[in-house]
Amino acid sequence: MGYFGSVKFFRHLILTILLVAASVLCYFSVRVYFYKGNDRAPAKEASIQKHTDAVDTPTETKKPAASKATYFPYKNKYPKLYVAPDEEKELDNNDVYLTFDDGPSKYTGAFLDILKKHNIHATFFVVGTNVEKYPDMIRRMHKEGHTIAIHTYSHRYKEIYSSVDAYLSDFAKVNNAIYSLTGKQSGLFRFPGGSINVFNYRIYEELTAEMLRRGFRFFDWNVSAGDAAKRVLRANIVSNVADNVSRRHPNVVLMHDTSELSLSALDAIVVSLKAKNYVFKPLKSSCRPLTFTK
Repeated sequence: MGYFGSVKFFRHLILTILLVAASVLCYFSVRVYFYKGNDRAPAKEASIQKHTDAVDTPTETKKPAASKATYFPYKNKYPKLYVAPDEEKELDNNDVYLTFDDGPSKYTGAFLDILKKHNIHATFFVVGTNVEKYPDMIRRMHKEGHTIAIHTYSHRYKEIYSSVDAYLSDFAKVNNAIYSLTGKQSGLFRFPGGSINVFNYRIYEELTAEMLRRGFRFFDWNVSAGDAAKRVLRANIVSNVADNVSRRHPNVVLMHDTSELSLSALDAIVVSLKAKNYVFKPLKSSCRPLTFTK
């Protein structure tokens, strides 16, 4: 019998296979070792970072925190743009919160007259450029017990929603304007177009997180007068509010004190809802926000 097919041949073949298998196993073991080693390094670094954030460590160990500040530079800007909100309280289902956007305007005094006649208070989300035009209206709102809230300075969607920093810069201007007239900083605001819209969808999560971090609370609405629509009638505005207010939920009503039609409808709206025993209240910093996402 020759070598091929003999016992010796098969013995050598088996040994060769075992040696090859051992070599392959060794090769992959080394790769796995180094892979795990590299994989553990970031975890160890993260662990160190977590520890150094929790304790007071020397300055040279806080470099990661500095890199965060660089990534979100607006967090270190506008140092006066902070408020300390009161503890949140739920809105009442029996209450109606009339809110007026975009003013003050040449009609605002007449809006205030109607509210005064009925002895009720409302919330005005004001625009900074109009605050500068009608400072006496801001002083009157404040004196008569209405809530003055922020609706940005410029109301220019593309500009204010171009970045978080751009929004904060605009917001700080109207905040300062209100403070200079009332001596009080407002902790409430409303995003132009609502908290989520086609202009801010790229940044709204980051933006709302930053505003909440600074202590501000924002309100959307769940009843709309529709007074900003074209070709709307006074009767439509009255029914849009009076027919959609409900005791199944709190009622935050969106209106505009820049609308003459809305002004003509306001008295009828108040009379209709008072007849149904609804109570009118202004929003306060202690109110739990009503937003589109809740």
